[in-house]
Amino acid sequence: MLGIERLLPEGIRGESMNFQQKARHIPCANCGQHTKKGGRAAFRLLEHTADMGIEAVAPTCDELFVQAAKALLSILAGQGRAFGDVQERTIEVTAGDMEELLVVWLNELLFMIQARGLWPLDMAVVRIHAGALEVRLRVVPLAANPEREIKAVTYHHLLVTHRHGQWRARVYLDL
Repeated sequence: MLGIERLLPEGIRGESMNFQQKARHIPCANCGQHTKKGGRAAFRLLEHTADMGIEAVAPTCDELFVQAAKALLSILAGQGRAFGDVQERTIEVTAGDMEELLVVWLNELLFMIQARGLWPLDMAVVRIHAGALEVRLRVVPLAANPEREIKAVTYHHLLVTHRHGQWRARVYLDL
């Protein structure tokens, strides 16, 4: 069984579905659950002609950046095959504003996966403010390349907002 099929429950394998439909059935930790701050956090994938978009919502800015990262991971293949000992890594990035910070963060995460061959098991934001982000990750080496390639996180239709106690982000990926 190749690709995303190996991640799907038995009853869904082989059915005529596109990638996004199948991706919705990939099991993931804490999907749709309440967060520590009491709100709901989630992400959804947005269709675009040559790109794919992510729209994330969360009650806190920390959780927004984590949800955007989880969406990126789901596009790469949900839960890549990994092996070896768990390692701890810290990613620190800086930017001029929150929108740029989101793009830089996701590109750095993408680089860690595609160039260094490390797959995040979980992540926690240590600190975040308008110009800096520090995230602590637990990672394992990948056994194979991710199922899907993402060239880069783009600035196309980029948006990070905070209204009525809810954080929202939209970002597009060049596939």
